[in-house]
Formats: sequence, C-alpha cells, structure tokens
Amino acid sequence: MSTGSSDFALADECHDLQLIQDYHGHRDPRYTVHCTRTTGQRFEGRWDAEDMASKKTVNLENLMALGPERLAAILVELADGDAKVKRRLRLELAAQTGGDTIAAEISKRLTALRSARSFIDWQKRRDFVRDLDLQRAMIVDRVAQTRADLALDLMWRFMDLAEPVLNRVDDSNGSVGSVFRAACDDLGTIAARAKPDPVNLADRVLAAVQASDYGVFDGLVAVMLPALGEAGAAHLKERLRKVLADRSEKPGERDYCALVVRSALQALADGQSDVDAYIALVPPEERRMPHQGAEIGRRLLTAGRAADAIAALERARPKRSTAKAARDDDFHLIGLAADDAWEATYIEALEATGRQDEAQRLRWTAFEERLSADRLRAYLKRLPDFEDVEAEERAMRHALGFRSFSTALDFFTGWPDQARAAQLVLARASEIDGNLYHLLDPTARLIEGKHPLAATLLRRAMIEDTLDGAKSTRYKHAARHLLECRSLVAGIQDFGTFETHEAFVGRLRARHGRKTGFWNQVSEASKGRGR
Repeated sequence: MSTGSSDFALADECHDLQLIQDYHGHRDPRYTVHCTRTTGQRFEGRWDAEDMASKKTVNLENLMALGPERLAAILVELADGDAKVKRRLRLELAAQTGGDTIAAEISKRLTALRSARSFIDWQKRRDFVRDLDLQRAMIVDRVAQTRADLALDLMWRFMDLAEPVLNRVDDSNGSVGSVFRAACDDLGTIAARAKPDPVNLADRVLAAVQASDYGVFDGLVAVMLPALGEAGAAHLKERLRKVLADRSEKPGERDYCALVVRSALQALADGQSDVDAYIALVPPEERRMPHQGAEIGRRLLTAGRAADAIAALERARPKRSTAKAARDDDFHLIGLAADDAWEATYIEALEATGRQDEAQRLRWTAFEERLSADRLRAYLKRLPDFEDVEAEERAMRHALGFRSFSTALDFFTGWPDQARAAQLVLARASEIDGNLYHLLDPTARLIEGKHPLAATLLRRAMIEDTLDGAKSTRYKHAARHLLECRSLVAGIQDFGTFETHEAFVGRLRARHGRKTGFWNQVSEASKGRGR
C-alpha cells in the first residue's frame, strides 16, 4: 500500500489522528492532517480549540500577557478575601524595601504563631505547614541575602516555635517536623554567613541541644561546625563534657539528657574526624550491640583502620536464638533477622582486609537465609562471566522453594522476575496470605499483563481475607479486586485446577451473600466502569 493510500485508508476507517501520526513518525500533527486532506473536515476547528485552551492555561507566559495593572488588580481583589494571600503580598512588598522591613514583618508573624493556642487538626494542617514554611523560606531567601545577622536571630526564634507548635498540631505525617528540621539545616548556612561570636554561638547551640524534646535539633552540632570554628567547637566540647559529667545515671536507668549530650559530643568528634573520641563516648556494654558495632566499624573503615573495624564488628556480632529464628519466618520480621547495617559493614571490612572469599560466602548465606536481593546482586557482580548466570539460576530455584511464601514473592517482585513470581503463585497458591495487601496488590498489577491467572489468584486471596474477616473498611478495595478479576478472564485460556471466575463468584455469594455492604460496593463499582 502506498503512503498516500494508507493515509486515506486509516482516516476513512475512522482511526484517530495520533494513530496515523505514529504510523508515519510525523513530529508535527499538521503534517498528518496535510496527508489526510481528503478527510480534513474531521479536523476542522481542532487547532483553534487547542490554541484557545492553551491560552487559558494558568502559566507564567499567559499571566504576563495580562499586564502588570490587570494582575495587580486581581491580586488586590484576592487579598481582600484571603488572609494567606494578603500575608504573602505584604511579605513580598516588604522585601522590596530591604532586609530590615521584611524582618519586621516576619517577626510579627512569628510572635503571632507563638502566642496562638488553638489546635490544628489534619484537615487544617496543610495550609498551616505552607504558612510555616513560607516564613522559613522568606528568612533564607529574602532576609539572609542582605542582613545575615537579622536572619540568624529570626531563624533562632523560628526554631523556638518547635515545641509550642508541635504541641498543638496533629503532625501524624511528620510534615511540621520536616519544616523545623529544614530550618535547623538553614541555621548552619546562615550562621556561617553572619559570623557571630563563636563562644556565644556555642552557648546558644548547647542550650538548643538540651531543649531538643522533639528531635528538631538533632543535627544542629554538625551543621554549626563551620560557623563555630576551632574556638567555638572547643568551647562547646568543654561545656558538653561538663554537662555529661554532672549527669549521674542510676544503674538500669537511661538518662535522655545524657544521651542527647553524648550524641552532640559524638557529632563534634565526627566533624573533627576523631574516631577514638567517638568510640570513647559509647558505653562499653553498648559496644557489643550490632547497631553500635556497625557505627564504630563504619568510622574505623573510613579512617583506613580495617583491622580495627573487624575487631569491633566481631565483638558486636548479632546473636540469634532458635526461637527467634523460628519467629523470623514471618514476612514482617524476616528482613530484621540480621542487622543489615552490621552485615554490610562487616562484608566491607572483610573486603578491605583481603578476605574476599569470606565476604562472598557471607553474601550467599545472607541470601539463602532471608532472600536478600542486595546481597545476591553483590554476590553475582563479583563472579566471573558465565558463572554468574549459573549462580543466578541456582538462586532462583532456592527462592521458589523458600520457607516463607510471602518473602519469596516479595523477592521476585523486587528483583524483578514476573515469570517466577507467577510460577510461585501458581505452585503455592494455598500459602497466599490475603492480609498482605501491600504486597499482593502491587504484585498483581505487575504480573497481570503476562500472567493474568496468577494475578487473579492474588486478588482472590485479598477478597476472601476481607470477607472472611468482615473487614468492612476494605469492602471497597475488595469490590475493585473482584472487578479486576473479571476483566482478566478473557486473557486466561485455561484455569486448570483453579475455579473459574463464575464459580468463584458463586462461592462468594453462597458464603457471604449477607454482606450487603460488599455487594453494594461491587454494584457501584460496576456502574462506574459502565458495566
């Protein structure tokens, strides 16, 4: 078929413009219209409509076309009915007159935020976070550029809001805390520019560290080191040591203040690359804990002391009891069976001391015990050509027969290997835990294109778990899963030993026919899909 005749044939069959454009590889759809001129009436008005729509899009170019007078009038009108818009405009106008003026505006807002007492629930939290972050950004972007000294004082005041604000805001998603942690990082940048007296700055840092009830100042010492300089760091270290010495911990009790001060001293040690000072601050009994051993080992490796790192890590080797190993078969716990940080650091230390074979054995053992994809990738990467292919095949066979079905499915999903994930589902369908929807749902979506039967079995497990447990809050999701199962039927040539879709639905109705809430959701979802 010639090019021209193919154009006409596709157009006459009412194929859309995009299909014809893709067929010819045209970069501009206007070329496609030219080639299908005999059916051009189908496209009359198309470009005019698109141009009109693009001119109504709210973007910088279209707004600039309105002109400054019109935009100013619109903003004044919006500000009259929206306090947030008015507050932002006042800040921008103040910024035009210099750092002092905008600093005064921000100061007023910080005072108002500190004196406020009303509780802010999750519904109002988003707007509050925007306002809070706006004050932070204005200090950094507007005040600090010309008056770093004023910006530093304002940011300290901003950080002082953390406790009263977090006491009256629902911060279940952590968004408010994130604003204050970002402000803590900003403090270091502004302080380096403002160049305050290092001793006074050290005293201010100490007070902040001791008052960090919500953890917003946890990274303060590290970000302040450039501004502190040698004199400020030495003064801060001296004062922190005195505070720590004055704390008398009782046996069996943990002193939170002492822990915070010790962490600050460790941050100073890290900033000064003093590994031994860091280790000295770790209580001897804690050096045998895997996570502490990993922290110490990592620092010793960075300092080029691999042998010392091996020794520290050996003292902190994780210990697993038989009972704990049995519990770790559970999908939720198996990732915690060994301390990943300790293991990763230990493997790195083995490599650094020339013990590559031991490092490889440990990687393979980690994979065998808990299907660690990271360890397997590292293991295969270090094998010679062709040996890695055989080893990967052996690893896949091991994963297919792994003791925990859910862990194996998670491994194949993340690897990713759709074919083996489907093979696992079909071979071990009776082991599917329908309650693990956070694993089953994404896996079903991943494999449904090429493996619709396996995806159907995963969704059936979630549906049955929901109905068997009368989990009414999940009825809507279960209804969606049932419709998704129905949509996959056409792609399943043979259900084999498994129920057909009709048989599955019939069994659900026989067993759960009285759960009207679920069936109503199914009906509503079906209408929404036009069925």
